[in-house]
Amino acid sequence: MKETITITAEQAGKRIDATAAEVFSDVSRSQWQKYGKFILDGKEKKSNVKIVEGQEWTLEYEAPSIFDGKLEPWDYPLKVLKETDDYVVIKKPIRISIHPSPSEPTQKTIVNALVHQFGKNLSEGSQEIDGKSIARPGIVHRLDKPTSGVLLVAKNNKTHKFFTDNWDKVEKIYYAMVGGNPPEKGNIEGEIVRDPENRKRMKVMKSDKARNARTEFDTVQRDIGLGTGNGNGSLLKIKIHTGRTHQIRVHLRSIGHPVVGDDLYDGAIAKRLMLHAYSLKFPDPQTGEMVEVTSEVPFILGE
Repeated sequence: MKETITITAEQAGKRIDATAAEVFSDVSRSQWQKYGKFILDGKEKKSNVKIVEGQEWTLEYEAPSIFDGKLEPWDYPLKVLKETDDYVVIKKPIRISIHPSPSEPTQKTIVNALVHQFGKNLSEGSQEIDGKSIARPGIVHRLDKPTSGVLLVAKNNKTHKFFTDNWDKVEKIYYAMVGGNPPEKGNIEGEIVRDPENRKRMKVMKSDKARNARTEFDTVQRDIGLGTGNGNGSLLKIKIHTGRTHQIRVHLRSIGHPVVGDDLYDGAIAKRLMLHAYSLKFPDPQTGEMVEVTSEVPFILGE
């Protein structure tokens, strides 16, 4: 991508990388910093240069091509919560994506760590994103990059198909710290679609492309101090009946109680997103009996 822009009065005074991310929202600011070029008067400038009204900047961006079906093993220690010959359940850490994508072309993701730790003992799998085939071996379901918690991984294709065919039987419980004082109980049913004004976000709204979503919650604790200037918050236990992108985060924001630490959906400032996948209950592929795996909630423990 190569474009020339003229700096407006509103943009003046900002950094060139921040402006590039605002003008071309498909590419994050961090990606502009890593792979972008910022050219003024024929000379390449640093990403932190402050811009001036009337300047003409040429912006160039080309992400490295890593979507050739190959995954580099990443030596990252995954915490195993349960393992059998058919599947493994891990505790996903925060700030690590499930797999590479055009917006985040990195080989330091969960699937790269899985390849390192389990080699070929993973189910085959891929997903087409923006016209590119993304390898995602073993991945049965996803958690957002900033979310931690229980993640189920299939070791073979038969198991993967079993989980997919029986996913309506799976029960998912999360814990979240939110701003304010929500009701004692809640049942949020709102259609979710990608926000037409910001493709990084999802939105509750009526649309031909929207998908039904349902989120239940119980308020476990109130009046939790969130730090200077952030007021008090509440701890919620959440059960989701569907698995839409950003479902919990966008649903809770829609009722005025965004998740703490969620800068994408106006949450109070915190060191991390206060959302954790606490438990996953699923049928065993050999016996059909329900298996439950849990992972302690870090922000309850004060970690």
